[in-house]
Order: sequence, then structure tokens, then C-alpha cells
Amino acid sequence: MNLHVREAAASFGPAWLVMIADVDVASIITGLQAGAAWGYHLIFVMLILTLPLFVIQDAAGRLGTLGGVGLGEAILRRYGRRTALLAAVPMAVTDFLEYVAEYAGIAIGLALLGLPILPGLAIAYVLHLAIVAGREYHQAERILLPVSFALVLSLAASVFFFHVDFGTAAAVGLSPLQPYGESSFRYLAAASIGAVVMPWMLYFHSGADSRKRAEDRNPKKERRTTLASALVSEVLMASIVLLGTQLPLAGDSLGVLGLGDVLAPFDANVQILLGIGFIAAGFLALVVVSMGSAWGVMEATGSSSRRSFLTIYLAESSPALLLVVLTTDYVPLILSLMVSFTIVIIPSLYFLGRLVGDAEIMRGHAHGRRARVAFWAASVAVVGGGILGLLTVV
Repeated sequence: MNLHVREAAASFGPAWLVMIADVDVASIITGLQAGAAWGYHLIFVMLILTLPLFVIQDAAGRLGTLGGVGLGEAILRRYGRRTALLAAVPMAVTDFLEYVAEYAGIAIGLALLGLPILPGLAIAYVLHLAIVAGREYHQAERILLPVSFALVLSLAASVFFFHVDFGTAAAVGLSPLQPYGESSFRYLAAASIGAVVMPWMLYFHSGADSRKRAEDRNPKKERRTTLASALVSEVLMASIVLLGTQLPLAGDSLGVLGLGDVLAPFDANVQILLGIGFIAAGFLALVVVSMGSAWGVMEATGSSSRRSFLTIYLAESSPALLLVVLTTDYVPLILSLMVSFTIVIIPSLYFLGRLVGDAEIMRGHAHGRRARVAFWAASVAVVGGGILGLLTVV
């Protein structure tokens, strides 16, 4: 393999995977709901979120690349075990709901492809367990990168099978003048903001970068990859909003497994692409979320036990899979989950901001004044925007 290609691949993984895993099933359903209810209007919100997404995830990448530690380990070193555990617990709790969404998404994908759901979910569960049991980031990356490419290509390509008025989409969707006065619009905007940065993303990004070989850690390339990946992620979310405008459910809540029935009348190519997209999104997020969550908890306790790693995974994923098998009405739960992240993310953002400004933790590469201001401004924008949207419907 060409030296430049190897170098690019070495710095490509963590930032790309965390950004594309961010386009998980919960985010896809949020985007579809946004398009079904409000047409092109929420495209502006999706695209503007690229900036805070990049700034915040760039800080997580720098902590892992230059500090050489994951977020959980850094909190442990600076603030002690108790604080590190308290910071990780909210993430672990909400990750259970993430697993529900991801397994539900895999079920939707299987239904769209005409495949049996229960055996498919069982296979996904076993494959997920096999990857997580390996624990090695490099091994997981080799499997997850092709899955991420399948997700991006399938969802992006599906847009071109629908009749989308791109001129109107640009005129309406790119305008900053949107119906912010409508409570349902603000609620979906809050869900979109909550979906842009989740706690497991900070733990996974910093943890994966810290686990890369020392010679693979290139902060400049990592930063460029983070920016490009953030842009791809939010453009993909805008594409999902475009897909949502084609659903015959304007203003109504989408049912999850019923979503397969809604999409069934469309072209067979669309069903195949979206089926692949849902399965890829669900599976990619399952692995990335579980690794980020387990790293966060284990780093906080200072443990490296394989048994502890698997216990964390099994305790969260097994009940989630059972819930997916037993019930089908998840959309209100998923939208509430997305909104809740604007609050759940607060401790992780606080500690990340403090730690990347700490010269000792960052081994002499602490954030400068401008970078600190940008990070806190992005954090306030994400948390404040989400909370304002939430308060309008409480």
C-alpha cells in the first residue's frame, strides 16, 4: 500500500467512525420526522450544527491524540474515581435507549429487505458481541469502516430515487429564517441538536485516538478528518430530511417498525438502499456506542478486565434487544432520548473543556485562548439550543 494512503488511513478511523455513527437510527428517525412534519425547513438547523459538532469533537480528538488518554481516564487522573464514575453514569444509562433504537433500526432494515427479523437480530447481536469481545480498536476499525461507507452511500443514493425540488429545498432549507415560533418545530430542532453530540461520542473519539499507535497519531490530519467527517455527517442528515419530505405522514408521528410499511410502496431500489442504510446505521452505532460506553466506565474505574467490559455490554444490550422483540412503538421514546442528550451531555462537555485546557493532561499541548472560547461557545450553543427547544413543550 502507498505510504500516503497508509498515513491517511491511520488518522482516518476514529473521527470518521464517530461522526458517521452519529447518523444512527435515532438520528435517522429524527431526520425523517423533521422532513415529514416540516418539509425542508429543518435543513438549515442540520447544516449549521456542523460547526459545533466539529469544534467539540476536535477537542475530544486532541485529548486522545495529544494527551494520549481517553476522556474517562483523563477525568480519573485529574478528579479521581468517584467523579469519573459520576460523569460516566448518565452516558451508560442513556446508552440503553440507544441500543433500543439501533436494534429497532436493524429490524426496520431487515423488514425492508424482506429478511426474517428475529434471526437477523440474533445474528446482529452475536456479531456485535464478537467485535466487542475482541476489545481491540484496530480490529474493530477494519470491520466498521466498510460498514460506515455502506451507510453513507446507501442513504445518499436513496435521495435520487425520489422527486425532490432541489431549488425549493435550497431556498427554504438554507434560509436562517425558519418557523422558530412553532413549538413542534422547536421540539424537533431540540431533538436534532441533542442528536449532534452525544456523550458516547466524546468517550469513543478520545478513547480510540488514545489507542492508536503512537506513530499513527497526527493531530493535523486528525483535525482535517474531523472537519470533513462532520460536514459529511450533517449533509447526510440534511439528505435524510429530504427523504422525510417524501413520507405521506406530514405532521404525524412515525411508527418505527411501521416505517417499513410506509416505505414499502416506493421503488424497490429505494427499499433496498434504505434497508442497507438502516442495518448499517444500527450495527455501526451498536459497536461504537458500546465501545465508547465501556471505555468510559472502565477508564473511570481504572479497570482493564475483559469480564468487566463484557458485563457492561451485556447489561445494556440484552434488555434492549428483548424490548425491541416485545414491542414496536419507539418513536416518542427515541425523540425524547434525542432531546434528553442536550442535558445528559453537560457533565461530559464540562470535563472535556476543562481537560483540553489543562497543560499537564495535554502534555504541553493545551487549548489556547481562541480554542477555549470556541469550545465553550459551541457547548453553550448545543446545550442552550436544546434546552430552549425542550422548555417550549414542557
